[in-house]
Amino acid sequence: MRNWLELQTVRVYSRLIGSSFRHYVPSRVHPTTRFDNPQHISLDGVSIGRWCWLYAMTGDTAGNFYEPEISIGKGTQIGDYCHITCATKLTIGQNILITQGVLISDSIHVYSDPITPILSQGLSSTPMSIGDGSWIGNHAAIIGCSVGRQCVVGANAVVTRDVPDYCVVAGAPARIIKRYDAETREWVRSS
Repeated sequence: MRNWLELQTVRVYSRLIGSSFRHYVPSRVHPTTRFDNPQHISLDGVSIGRWCWLYAMTGDTAGNFYEPEISIGKGTQIGDYCHITCATKLTIGQNILITQGVLISDSIHVYSDPITPILSQGLSSTPMSIGDGSWIGNHAAIIGCSVGRQCVVGANAVVTRDVPDYCVVAGAPARIIKRYDAETREWVRSS
């Protein structure tokens, strides 16, 4: 926290918002964070930085309705300016470090009809998760896929395919560049 006054503001705000959520274990949430439909969001002792947006999407411009469920586990830290969107189910595990400017979304806009505006075609959504102990680098995007346990997602990576446990991914589109070898107890470059 930048100063004592801001710390006190965060403490008071975090206490006041608790009853709005589906499930809430005392967390540290900056007052500039925006929650859309918090009744679909569970926070279990997490830390959320400045100017984040957690959006549990209940409907879209195509007239579709959703039953979203966002769950964020104990000890997870979400940096400033992150955007988390969910239309179905998004589970973010425990002790995950999500750094600044990260986008996490379980859905994308449908664009199959070249005549109908994309905004009017609805969403394609799939349940996704991020495994315990992972680290998501600055400005990464994770869209419609899951990331395993103890993974590293490099800065600016665009992840659109599932990532297994104990991997390092980087690039746009992201690809696996290292895997943990349990026998040698080392991170090994992927070929």
